[in-house]
Amino acid sequence: MNARSLRLPQWFWRRASRLGVVSAVFFLAMLVFVLGNAVVLYSLLSRYEGAVRQEATLDHARILSQSLAVQAMRLADGSYIQTAKLSQNVDETDSVLRALDRGGVVSGIEVPPLSLPAARDALPQIRRQWVALKGHLQAVVLASYSATPQGAGTSSAESRLIQRQWLADDAAAFLDALTSASNILNAQLRSHQDRALFQGLVLTLVDLLVLLLTFVWIQRRFVRPLAELRDAAEAWINGRPAGRIHGLGLGDLRDIGQAFDAGAEQLRVLREQVREEQAGLERSDIIFQGLALNSLVGIFLAEAERLNFVSEKMAEIFGYDAGEMAGGMPLLSLIVPRERYLVSEAIKASHARRDGTLRFERHGRCKDGTVIDIEVFGTAILVDGKVALVGLVQDVTERKRAESSAQLSSIAYENSSEAIAITDASGVVIDVNPAYSRMTGYWTDEIAGEVLPLLRPGRHNRDFYDDMWHAINTKGRWAGEYWGRRKTGEEYAERVVIDTAWNHDGSVNCRVAMLGDVTQKKQGEAEIWHQAHHDPLTGLPNRQYFNERLQTAVATADQEQSALALLFLDLDLFKEVNDSMGHAVGDQLLVEAAGRLRGCAVDDSCFVARLGGDEFVMIACGMPDRAQIDTLCQQVLDCIASPYELNGKKVQVSASLGVALYPQDAVGAESLLRNVDMAMYVAKGAGRNRYRYFDVHMRDRVRIQRDLQYALPQAIAAGQFFLLYQPIYSLNTGKIERAEILLRWRHPELGIVSPLDFIPFAEERHLIRPLSDWVFAEAAQQLAQWRAVAPDLRLTMNVSPSQLAEDQIDLQSVLGLLRSHGLSADAFSLECSEHLFLNMDVEVRSRLRRMSEAGMRFSVGAVTLGMSALLALPHQAFETLKLEREATERLLASEQAMAVYESVIALAHRLGLSVIAEGIATRDQYEFLVKVGCDAGQGFWLDAPLEHAVFEQRLRSGARHPTQHP
Repeated sequence: MNARSLRLPQWFWRRASRLGVVSAVFFLAMLVFVLGNAVVLYSLLSRYEGAVRQEATLDHARILSQSLAVQAMRLADGSYIQTAKLSQNVDETDSVLRALDRGGVVSGIEVPPLSLPAARDALPQIRRQWVALKGHLQAVVLASYSATPQGAGTSSAESRLIQRQWLADDAAAFLDALTSASNILNAQLRSHQDRALFQGLVLTLVDLLVLLLTFVWIQRRFVRPLAELRDAAEAWINGRPAGRIHGLGLGDLRDIGQAFDAGAEQLRVLREQVREEQAGLERSDIIFQGLALNSLVGIFLAEAERLNFVSEKMAEIFGYDAGEMAGGMPLLSLIVPRERYLVSEAIKASHARRDGTLRFERHGRCKDGTVIDIEVFGTAILVDGKVALVGLVQDVTERKRAESSAQLSSIAYENSSEAIAITDASGVVIDVNPAYSRMTGYWTDEIAGEVLPLLRPGRHNRDFYDDMWHAINTKGRWAGEYWGRRKTGEEYAERVVIDTAWNHDGSVNCRVAMLGDVTQKKQGEAEIWHQAHHDPLTGLPNRQYFNERLQTAVATADQEQSALALLFLDLDLFKEVNDSMGHAVGDQLLVEAAGRLRGCAVDDSCFVARLGGDEFVMIACGMPDRAQIDTLCQQVLDCIASPYELNGKKVQVSASLGVALYPQDAVGAESLLRNVDMAMYVAKGAGRNRYRYFDVHMRDRVRIQRDLQYALPQAIAAGQFFLLYQPIYSLNTGKIERAEILLRWRHPELGIVSPLDFIPFAEERHLIRPLSDWVFAEAAQQLAQWRAVAPDLRLTMNVSPSQLAEDQIDLQSVLGLLRSHGLSADAFSLECSEHLFLNMDVEVRSRLRRMSEAGMRFSVGAVTLGMSALLALPHQAFETLKLEREATERLLASEQAMAVYESVIALAHRLGLSVIAEGIATRDQYEFLVKVGCDAGQGFWLDAPLEHAVFEQRLRSGARHPTQHP
C-alpha cells in the first residue's frame, strides 16, 4: 500500500513525512508502549505485594500468640511479668485480626483485607479461637492480682496446672487456625508468582517483536536513504561528482536530496569560476593561506608604521574590530606609552638588518585600556617599492602568569617544610624535595627510579595497600597514616596525602605525595589513650576500657556463637588494711594484687581490669567448659590469698569472687555486669575466700539488701534497733561475769535483721558512728541499772577497725557518758578483730594507747588457732583473747586440734591474758575447756542471746551455767 493507492493529496504525505511529525508519532507510540508495560508490571506487583503483607501479618499473629501463651503461663506459675506488656500484646493481636478482616495498618505497614474466599472462610475460626484464648489470658491476669501467698495448698497448684493446660490448648488451636490461613495464602502467592512469570514472558516476547518491527521500519525509511546521501557526499569530496540522487522517499529526506542536488550544481558552477579567476587572486590567496596557517596568532601588515591589514585573531587580541584597526591605526598605539620608544627603535633596527627580522616582548594595551603581555615576530619587506612590516602577535599573558606561578611553585617546592614526592602513574619516583630527604634520609639520586616506599608492601597488611591503590586509581586521591622506615632503619609515622595530576586527555600526568612526620603526635595520642584507659595506680585497664572490651566480647560471642565468662573479684578485709595500716600500704596491696591477677590470665583471651577501689574483673573468652572456669577461679583465689609483704609486715587477705556466664546468665553487657556483681556479694556473704556462680534467685537477695541499704538511715531515726545480751559465764565459778552486746534491727517488713546484713552498709555510708553512739548510750544505761544487782558485771562491745582507723570514737564523750551513769572507764571492753592488732599503724596504736591510759579495756575477738603470732606482739593493747566459733567447733575433731587449743590458752595465760571461748555448743566442748583452763565461755549450750529483761532476771536469780544440755 502506498500514497497513490490511498488516493490522498500529495501535500498530506509531504507534511506527514516531516521528520518532526514522524519523531513525535514515534515518541508517543513508545510512550504508550512503555506505560502499558509499567501498568501491567504494577498490577502484578500490587497483587503479589498484598499477598506478601497478608502472609507477614499472619506470621506476626502467630508470634504474638506464642508470646502471649508463654507470658500467661509464667504469670500462672507465679513468676513476675509486666502485665502491661501482656495487655499491649493482646491489643496488638486484636488489631492484626481486624486488619486481616477489613484492612488496616500493622507495625507501620498497610495491610489489605483478605480477598481470597478460602482465606476469608478461615477468619471465623481464627476469631473463635482468639476469643477463647483471650478469655483465658484475662482469667490468668485477674487471678494474678488475687494470688495466694507462697506456700498455699495443693488446690492452688492444681488450679495453676489447669490454667496452663487451657492456655496451651487454646494457643495451639489458635496457632493451627493461623497456620491454615497461612497455607492458603502461600498457595495464592505461588499462583501469583507463576502467573507473573508467564505474563512477564509474554510481555517480553511482545516487546521483542515491537523492537524488531521498529528496527526494520527505521532501516527502510531512514538508514538506507541517508546511506545513499552519504555516498553521494563522499563522491563529491573525492572529486568524483555524482549525478542527481533519487529514491530518498517523501518529506524531509526528499527535500534534503533536492537541496543536495541544487548545492552540487552551485558548487560545480563556483568551481569553474574559481579556475577562471585564480590568476587574479594570487595576492589574496597568499593572505588567506597565511591566515589559515596561523589561526592561533594575530597577523598584521603595517606600512609607515600604520596598519592596513589585521587578521580577525589580531583584532580579537586587542578587543577591536578588524576594519577599525586596518583603517590606518598607528602600530605604536597598541603598545603602552612607556614602552613605545623602545618598540619604535626596534622597528628601525629591523629595517637596517639584512634579513629585516624583528622580535620583542612588551606590554600591549587593549581597546578598553587593559594591559596584556604580547610577543611580536616581524619581518621588513618591500611592497610596491615601499618598506612594510609583516608580523605575528601572540597574547602570552597566561604563559607569563604560568611561568611566574611555576617559579613560585618551584621556590615553595624547594623550601617547603612539608615532604613532597612526585611519581609517575605507577608510583615510580621522579623527584623529591629537600624536606623529603631530611625526613627519610634518602636523596633524589638514591630513590629516583624506585617505587615510592609507601606505595609498596611493608609493615601494613595487604588490604591496606589494596584499599590505597583502589582509592588512587578510582578517585585520584588517598589520605591516611602510614608507618615508614627511615634510611637509618628507624620506624616513624607519617600523615600522607596523594593527589593525581591529569593530562587534557584524561591520562595520568604524575602523582604528588605530601608527607608529614606525625610520630610524636602518634606517641602523644597513644600516651593519652593509655592514660584515659588504664588505672594510674595498678596499670590495669580501667572501667572505661573494661566497658569497651566487654561490649566487644559480647558482640563477638553473639557473632561467633561462642561463650565467655566474667569474673568479678572484691578483696576481703581490704578496708581494714587500709584503715589500720594507712592508704599507702593499701595502695601497695592493690598493686601487688593486680600483678597476681595479671599473672593468672591464661593468655590473650583473658582481660583483667580494675573497676575502682578493691574491685577487679576478668573477662575469659573461649571457655565453654565449666571445669576450666572452676580451675581459673580457684587459681585466682589461691593467688590472692598468698601472704603479702607490706611495709615490713606480712599481711594476708582473701577475695570473694563472682562468676557470670554469657549468654546463659544475661542478654547483654550491662545485665552480665549486674549479675556477676550479685554473685560476688553472695560469695562474700557466704564466708569470703570463695567463688559463686550467678543464679536467678540471687536477684531477690540483692533486692532485699538494696532495700536494707536505703532503709538504714531512717531505721536509726525510727528506733528500729534493739540490743540483745549474750551472757559470758566464768568456767571456774559458773557465774555471769560479763555479757556481749549484740545489735539487731527489727525491720517492719523483713523482721529481725542480722548485723552481718547491715553493718557493711553502715560502714560504707558512714553511719557506723551514730549506730555505735546509740549502742553506747543504750548499753551504758542498762549496765548502770544492772550494777546494782551485779557490781562486777562488764559489757563487751564489738568495734569495727574503721572506727579506730578514722578516729570515730570520741573518747571524751564516751568517758563523759560513763561518768554520767556512775560507771568507770573499764565497764566496757571494746572487742576488735585480730586483723586490727596485727596490722596496726602508728595513728591507730596511738589512739589505743590514749584510750587504754584513760582506763578503757580491749579484747581481741574471733582469734584463729593459727594466729599465735598475735600473742607475740610487744605491748599488747588488749587484756582478753576470744577464740573464734569455728575453732571451738573443730576443738574435738582431732588430738592435734586439742593440743593446739591447749597451747594457745597456756601461752595467753603466760602473757597475762584471760581467754574466752565462743560458740560452745556441747557438754564435751565445755568439759574440755574447763580441763585446759579456759577462763570463760559463751554459746547456745550455756545461754542464748537474751533481751534486757530476761538477762536482768538471770542476774537477779544468780543463774549459773548449766551442767547438762538444756
